[in-house]
Amino acid sequence: MLYSESRKNRQKGYYQLTAIFFAACLYLAASCQNNATQAEVASQQRLHLLEDSAQEAQTCLEHYLSISGDTILADRMARRYYQNEGEWLWMTAQDTTRMVSADSLANYLRRKAKEMGFSPDAFFADSIQNMLSHFQDLDFDSTGVSVSQTMASLELTVTKAYLRYAVGQRYGFMNPHKVLNFLDERKGGGYRIVYDIDLEQPVDHYEQEVLAHAAEEDPTTFLESCETRHPLYHRLMDKLSTDSTEEGRLRIICNMERLRWRHVRTPNSDERYIFVNIPSQQLWAISPDSVFSMRICCGAWKTKTPLLSSQIRLIQLNPEWNIPGSILRDEVSPHAGDSAYFARNHYFIIQRSTGDTVSAKNVTASQLRSGGYRVAQHSGPRNSLGRLIFRFNNQFDVYLHDTNNKSTFNNERRTVSHGCVRVQRPFDLAMFLLPQADEWLLDKIRMNIDMQPESDKGKKYKKEHAEDENPIAGIKMNSTGVSPNVPLFIDYYTLYPNPENDELEVWRDRYEYDIQIAKTIKPFLP
Repeated sequence: MLYSESRKNRQKGYYQLTAIFFAACLYLAASCQNNATQAEVASQQRLHLLEDSAQEAQTCLEHYLSISGDTILADRMARRYYQNEGEWLWMTAQDTTRMVSADSLANYLRRKAKEMGFSPDAFFADSIQNMLSHFQDLDFDSTGVSVSQTMASLELTVTKAYLRYAVGQRYGFMNPHKVLNFLDERKGGGYRIVYDIDLEQPVDHYEQEVLAHAAEEDPTTFLESCETRHPLYHRLMDKLSTDSTEEGRLRIICNMERLRWRHVRTPNSDERYIFVNIPSQQLWAISPDSVFSMRICCGAWKTKTPLLSSQIRLIQLNPEWNIPGSILRDEVSPHAGDSAYFARNHYFIIQRSTGDTVSAKNVTASQLRSGGYRVAQHSGPRNSLGRLIFRFNNQFDVYLHDTNNKSTFNNERRTVSHGCVRVQRPFDLAMFLLPQADEWLLDKIRMNIDMQPESDKGKKYKKEHAEDENPIAGIKMNSTGVSPNVPLFIDYYTLYPNPENDELEVWRDRYEYDIQIAKTIKPFLP
């Protein structure tokens, strides 16, 4: 009897719970339906607002464009897009999901900015989301800004943010040609060019190509594709996340910016090339299966070594040094008439119009500065270029070369030249550039620069001609071509992996280019 009653009670309880459950479901369904209805109503209200305010918003946008004093390239692109009657991308009456895309974009840019060491404000992340929030809530009374003004501001701001990130990641947030080449003033006016590396640049109306992707379901997918694929970039980004020092973070940020500058010419993994890094004062000869390095001396502060890319095409032996006009004017001409100075430095003077060598005591300083005379230094062991010079095409008349002052390589700071790069081990560099050369060719080069031959043929030749008045007369060489030409890259990194061991190394900012980069991209920094 007790069992039977208990069973009935359980059944009764079960029916009660079931009834409550169904009632709850009906309530939740009604509530959801009500919420859905409210959301639909709000969505319709936003659509009507967008549609009703479109014409006035366009007028507001035109006003914003007319008063804009844009200094950032991407901002100027955004202005040009709308001034050329570009279609609205985010605040359109046809598709309110574009506001959702704008919100997702702002979240994406906030996250990426922090990863890059930038401020989210550089991409207007908070501003965009605040304006979107007011629009979503249909709250304009508290802002004192009209619907039309909010629409126009949001449209322009989101487009600027999108372009800032896309253009900056694709081409850099600064152009080194427009910054570094306006630092060193020449005495005669103008500026010395110090950055001559060809970089990819945005094509005309690049903003149209970029903004064509803004209408995609996820516009951040295109932004991901803009990021540099340089293998070091994400390595530095990871290091940035662990470095808490202001100096260290700024160094990382500056070198990340360099990696965004897309060089037109970059080394292939299967080719031999020469890499010179000015801050490290080192040269690396790099081939697919080996690397070796040597110290260099490079340009002093007032005569900086230009950053460039070229190809080494010729090795010249025992060169004469034709003294450049700037050195002739500033350093040699004050010694006009001093025969001892010219003899001591092994200089000689040639009159250009006749080709005749003239006595130093008969030439005045004004004549030397006039351009009518050329001053050169005799070849040989006391020549400033040393015994070997490595030539490559460039507009500066600079080159890699040996030196008669070997002791300078022992100094910590080796920024001492007039712009050329002096190399510590010139013959080793010559062998790297001539991988197919046989031992006889290498021995001929050795003997022409007073080195001992190493092959049996070379040793035999030297022995047979030991008593000759001019022992190398039969093997005299002036130059030898480098075929195929070997790529050369003279660049500037203050944080970079050592090519010999791939370990990140920090080097001094010799020419203070990091300072210039940081100053230029300051609007993007926290």
